[in-house]
Amino acid sequence: MRLSEICVQRPVLSTVLSLVLVILGLVTWKQLQLSQYPQIEQPIISVTTTYSGASPEIMETQVTRIMENAFAGIEGIDFMDSSSEPETTKINIHFRSTRNIEEAANDVRDRLGRLTLPPESDRPTVSKTDADAMPIIFLALSSKTTPTAQLNDYATRFLQHQLESISGVASVQINGGGVYQMHIYLDPLKMAAYSVTPADVSQAIRRQNLEKPGGRLVSQDKEFLVVTEGRLTNPEQFNRLVIHEREGHLVRLKDIGFAALTAKEDRVKSRFNGESTVGIGIVKQSIANPIEISKQLEEMLVEIRKNLPTDTTIDVAYDRTVFIERSISQVYDTIWEATILVVFVIFIFLGSMRASLVPLVTIPVSLIGAFTIIYILGFSINTLTLLAMVLAIGLVVDDAIVVLENVHRYIEKGMKPFQAAIVGVKEISFAVIAMTLTLAAVYAPIALSTGMTGKLFTEFALTLAGAVIISGFIALTLSPMMCSKLLSPHQGKFARFIEQYHRAIEASYQKSLAFAIEHRQKTILIGVIIAALGGVIGKFMPSELLPPEDQSVVYARASTPVGITMEYLDRYMLQMEEIAKSNPEVTAVYSLLNLPSAYARIVLKPWEGRKRSSHEIANVLRLQFAPITGATIMVNNPKSLGGVGGGDGSGVSFVIQTSRTFDELKDIKERFTMALLKKRGLLNLQDTLGMDGQDFTVSIDRDRAAALNVDIGTIGETVDALISGRRVSQFRRDGKEYDVRIELEDQNRRNPGDINNIFVRADKTNVMVPLEDLVTIKGRSAATQLSHFNQMRAVTMMGDLAPGANLGQVVKDIEDVAEEILPKGMKIDYAGETRRFIQEAKSLILIFGLALAFIYLVMAAQFESFVDPLIIMFSVPLSITGGLFLLIMFGGTFNLFSQIGLVTLIGLITKHGILIVDFANNLRDQGKSATEAAQEGARLRLRPILMTTLAMVLGAIPLAFASGAGAESRQQIGLVIVGGMSFGTLFTLYIVPCIYTYLSRSRKKA
Repeated sequence: MRLSEICVQRPVLSTVLSLVLVILGLVTWKQLQLSQYPQIEQPIISVTTTYSGASPEIMETQVTRIMENAFAGIEGIDFMDSSSEPETTKINIHFRSTRNIEEAANDVRDRLGRLTLPPESDRPTVSKTDADAMPIIFLALSSKTTPTAQLNDYATRFLQHQLESISGVASVQINGGGVYQMHIYLDPLKMAAYSVTPADVSQAIRRQNLEKPGGRLVSQDKEFLVVTEGRLTNPEQFNRLVIHEREGHLVRLKDIGFAALTAKEDRVKSRFNGESTVGIGIVKQSIANPIEISKQLEEMLVEIRKNLPTDTTIDVAYDRTVFIERSISQVYDTIWEATILVVFVIFIFLGSMRASLVPLVTIPVSLIGAFTIIYILGFSINTLTLLAMVLAIGLVVDDAIVVLENVHRYIEKGMKPFQAAIVGVKEISFAVIAMTLTLAAVYAPIALSTGMTGKLFTEFALTLAGAVIISGFIALTLSPMMCSKLLSPHQGKFARFIEQYHRAIEASYQKSLAFAIEHRQKTILIGVIIAALGGVIGKFMPSELLPPEDQSVVYARASTPVGITMEYLDRYMLQMEEIAKSNPEVTAVYSLLNLPSAYARIVLKPWEGRKRSSHEIANVLRLQFAPITGATIMVNNPKSLGGVGGGDGSGVSFVIQTSRTFDELKDIKERFTMALLKKRGLLNLQDTLGMDGQDFTVSIDRDRAAALNVDIGTIGETVDALISGRRVSQFRRDGKEYDVRIELEDQNRRNPGDINNIFVRADKTNVMVPLEDLVTIKGRSAATQLSHFNQMRAVTMMGDLAPGANLGQVVKDIEDVAEEILPKGMKIDYAGETRRFIQEAKSLILIFGLALAFIYLVMAAQFESFVDPLIIMFSVPLSITGGLFLLIMFGGTFNLFSQIGLVTLIGLITKHGILIVDFANNLRDQGKSATEAAQEGARLRLRPILMTTLAMVLGAIPLAFASGAGAESRQQIGLVIVGGMSFGTLFTLYIVPCIYTYLSRSRKKA
């Protein structure tokens, strides 16, 4: 006895089985995490090394190259890039997503342990980086009277730990205002007069600024700790510090300079709506709920504001969780909209509320039951799992509709509902199982994929497949039991009215199908032409990695020439901010200046409060920023997946690699830039080739230095300490440690000639010798940054997509220019979003091919035939043509979302073919000819095919025509499903029966 028959005979059992699914789903739903997208780990290990006084050339040859050669053999590296700058090398090792970051970091440390680097260089530091570890919320701490350095100090001492205590917060970043330091400003001429060197000052501070334990005193009843108070705590104490004694006179710090508690030289500045501020960035943990963090932060800010100093405010400058919450909320709304439309379709087709309950019950049971699958698999409630729920609404009713329609057909023949339920579900059970497994099989390649597509869409695929499998179970257990209880041979007036229209449509279809089969060669030729048309549309379809989303924010990045000052950068950013704020849709501008670049988040009004989209506003801003000639400005919209895969809206990034010199690379880069700009696909091209810098060389007269007994090393150390500044100690203030730093006053280190005023002490005579007697200072052109990519010298180029351009075409332009211009020894590679785009394009081709193979093999096993699956799969290219046609009509593109929609179409459209072929095969077994079986099978399955198609299409319409937060990504899937199912079903109803008559002739009759 089959399970379906048992459930019909035992209605309580079938009801209990469904209730168990619902209860488990509700329990697990409460325990699921909420996030915008699935968690994706992109392991990046950064290795930083400093080498005092080393030029970029020295860093490249003596540090960078040695470390890169050591790291090259580590398992799982996707690519490696490095930057050699004055005194610093940074190497970023990007691993594939399958690589465990802890194991990768251990491998890196192991390789470092075997290296021999210059002994003067510092020990390399290894850090793990999360590609998505960007702040989700920015706060602005501002005051009209308090200096930003003091605000920075307040934020560090009182706010940082408080904000880090919020559940789910990984770290808190504080930018702008500078950090307090005890600056020891030295006067070179006074130092010479008192025969004092920087080393004397450093040693004196270290000797006299310390705190030592003094043991303990023990009395008869008590003991006491003894502490020697040697710490200096304020500028006055530092100024009275004795440096040394000279001819009975104590030389104090105030005699050769002075101490001042001020912020260090500020190379980072924050601004909010034109006013200087201290920016506070909230970074979430990878698995944390961003919306919950935002709620906790809002509550905490109420308490923080009560305790702020006078005339100090703290505002939310930018909150990405607003978009996340609105986006997820709108997907929930879409679920309700799709449910209402599906309910309407089912009722119109069936004409009976009692009959409609049979498929409608599967919606809540399947969706709620799917939460259990999400929980078991360790997924979260996110945009993709919710998108799967939306599509599932139209899918989960399919199997129940097929069962209902077949049972209803037997009732119309005069059979009692109880018997009709048993016979009807037995006849259709194979088709139900086949359809369910087929749709599940189409997602197997996605679940097995290791690329970003697999990581992102595994949750989408398995959630949808899980809901469909549950619906198949419900269709074979609860649905036949409900049919036996709810269906009646007596139809109401409305049902009879609907039935008349169904029969009229069925009669028209039967006539048109007979005509199509009679002229099947022409019919099949039309199908081939339509399929070929899909290939043509696909060839000209614009392509990109992800669709830009309207997140109510626009990003702007300004890059300035090498060697500029903060004042220069600040001046141009102020212009940008004023221009941005002049647009009526802009509500706030938060800027972060970090030499030599600056970034701005231009926050827009909510979606319903403006007529122009963020994409239109970005294009306007790009034109408005064009007259600013002192900086190169890129304007972007954030991408769909946040920071994932270059999702920061960074435009196009590619790399020119070479085994030649950087001078040759510079010449080729300039020619490449000119040729590429002529293609008109890119704007605002920038590059990382730092060959236009300028520095000053201090050439030492070695003979003169030897004659005066001046050590060469002493000259270098003195210049470094006084010009660059040197950290020599620490002091404590209000329980916090601050650095003590020696350096010249700003007015004594503005020009190269100021170096001549520095004195060094001769070794034997202790005479103070001016550097002008020992050195020659010359200016020269110099490298400021030397980059590598995968161990080769390289320049990374970045640009904005021009309006109307697409990433796929621009990549082709880059390849064409490379073939035309690049000589031997040079080649092209890609970075950022562009690299992901190319990698995922290859991955999706493989996924698409595997989906077709999986679904074919599953059907072959079910039908015990290699021919029947081929007949069914002729509907796939027809459906894809429809999906691509509607996509291009509404301005869609090839991207991850639309391509996953195309993969989904494979499973959806083959369900129709399965119904037709399965019934036709049954009729052939009863002795009918191939033509008779094809016509009769298609006629009998017309109503469930139309019902399931309309349910799927109307269920996807809220996605296809979505608006508001995150709508762009949802639209891509929705348009593909609506177009593919609409056009695909229409053609399937004629093409599949025609092909069946050709390929099924050899089937044996019963």
